Amino acid sequence: MHKMMVLVEASAPDPLRFCGSWMPPNLPPHVLPAVVEDLQTFRFRPDDILIVTSPKSGTHWAFETAALIKADGVWENVKRDTLKNHLEFTLLNKESYDKSVPLIMFYKELDKMPSPRIMFTHLPHELLPPGVFEVNAKIIYTARNPKDVLASLYKFIGLTPDAKFVTWEMLYSSFFTEYFMYGPWHRHVLSFWKLRNDKNVLFLKYEDMKKHPSKIVTQIAEFIDHPISDDVRDEIVKKTTMDQMKKEMKRLEETLEDGYIFSKAFGKLSYFQKGVIGDWKNFFTVAQNEEFDKQLEERLGETGLEFDYE
Repeated sequence: MHKMMVLVEASAPDPLRFCGSWMPPNLPPHVLPAVVEDLQTFRFRPDDILIVTSPKSGTHWAFETAALIKADGVWENVKRDTLKNHLEFTLLNKESYDKSVPLIMFYKELDKMPSPRIMFTHLPHELLPPGVFEVNAKIIYTARNPKDVLASLYKFIGLTPDAKFVTWEMLYSSFFTEYFMYGPWHRHVLSFWKLRNDKNVLFLKYEDMKKHPSKIVTQIAEFIDHPISDDVRDEIVKKTTMDQMKKEMKRLEETLEDGYIFSKAFGKLSYFQKGVIGDWKNFFTVAQNEEFDKQLEERLGETGLEFDYE
């Protein structure tokens, strides 16, 4: 298997100017510049729901929750075609790096799918297709405490046999720079934090999803204009625990030919890990934690954005 992403070192060239914005130099290789450019004219619909996250911040948890709400709590009724891939990806499956297999631009598949569509992306605000704002589609943004983001991302790629070239030090040192995946973490998160009071944006925190699931499920249901009963809400809360989502992913793998695509990148890297708060303590040194806190304070400053870390 080819390398799944390239973490750029400090000596890398400056980011490219692209689509009127700075293109992060550390986009995964399955996010092609031509696709990002073409996405600027992607046709959103008013009833679309777009889930946006920086990597490893509850992406799949959020779309399972939203999809279950739309399906009134019945997993078998979830419409999964739109959930096979990120908006900006070429189709990410076991054959993704087989040069004999033609690349499939997933947004072109999405364009053919019937409404309502639930989609998801890691694209930063400056590279999102403007159509999502023009038609007032719903945007659900989930943010996670940055220390656990780093820990989860390292476990996702750095601890896998095919990505041993990704070290903890590389991820740690790139986190607040243009060389972090999809650009600096703080810029990604703060650009949507500023929109948190817009009627078509719902800003959620991973830690609240973990600690107050009933409240969050109700909040999402109201936001996407799909009211649910208390019984359905409770059923969704049960089904969106990490253990239950893993069981559902296993069922999909066993019953659908491409079922693995909902749970594993490239059929190997599991999207669903521990789902805990505070796992960062197993990776940060004392010195790294102190330095990270200083950098975080500098970047979040007076924005009012705060996170739970345990």
